[in-house]
Parts: sequence; C-alpha cells; structure tokens
Amino acid sequence: MSIKNQESIKKKKIIKNIDLKKIKKKINFLVKKKKKLKKKIYNSKKKYKKKIKNIKLRCNRQIDSAYKFSLEKIISSLLPIFDSLEMAISSIGKFEKNNKNILEKLIELKKFFLKIFSQNSIKIVDKTNVPFDPTIHQAMFVKHSKDIKKDHVIEILQKGYLIHNRLLRAALVSVSNT
Repeated sequence: MSIKNQESIKKKKIIKNIDLKKIKKKINFLVKKKKKLKKKIYNSKKKYKKKIKNIKLRCNRQIDSAYKFSLEKIISSLLPIFDSLEMAISSIGKFEKNNKNILEKLIELKKFFLKIFSQNSIKIVDKTNVPFDPTIHQAMFVKHSKDIKKDHVIEILQKGYLIHNRLLRAALVSVSNT
C-alpha cells in the first residue's frame, strides 16, 4: 500500500471515530431529553388529574346546592298559606264545638305541611326566650320585660323558616330591652 492510501484509511478511521463520538453524544442528549419529556408528561398528567378532580368536586357541590335549594321559591310561596292555616286553626279552636270537623281537617292539613317541611329539611324559627339573632330574626319592636333577659326574643309575631340551615324567611319578633 502506498502512503497516500494509508493516510486516507487513517483519515477515514478518524472520521468514523469522530462521527461515532458525535453520534454517541447526540444519542445521550436525546436519551436525556426523552427522560425530561417523560417526566414533564407525567407531571402534567398528575396536575391535570388533580384539576379534573377539583372540577368534579365543584360540580357535585353545585349540583347538591341546586338540588337542596330548588324548592326554595315554591316553599316561600306556600308560607303565607301555612300561616293562614295556623291562624284558622287557632281561630276555630275557640269555637271548637261548632266546627270540630273543620278543625280536624285543618289540623290534618297542617300535619301534612309539617311532614313536607321535615322531608325537605325546613326548620321553623318560632322559639321565644332565646337570644336575638339578626341572621334569623327581624326585630319589629322592643319591649320592656322583667321575665326575659335583655336582647332575648319575647314574642314571635310571624314564624321564620330555614331550608338546609339557609334563611328562607326571617322570624318577625319583639325583643326585650331589659
């Protein structure tokens, strides 16, 4: 072999070695990049799974709230009827002998209302001698009372109602000042 051929072979080997080194570096770089991307994808999946879970929870809470309070308007419109029913029962109760049959039917109707209230988590605010709570009571006037503590409810003028512990209608009350 000639010297030129030997030199050319050496150059080819060197070039092959250089190319192999470049290729190995490139492969290592790509392997590292692949690992980083896999980690990034894993973290993204984890992050979005958490976001989806939070969205589901929020939607479920909104659905529950809509379900709980869907009857709010209907019940509010029935409250005056219930108030009138109670007034009729108390009025007829004074003349019970003459209107016994009517009174029984009205009491039965009132029980039906109370059953519906109970089934739909509606609570009646009608207690006296309890501390005045502006979140459920509306003070109509202040009275002097020796028997009841200051800032306590003396009398219920109109019952209040809560649906799932949210105010439906405030109780109209008189409050003691001493």
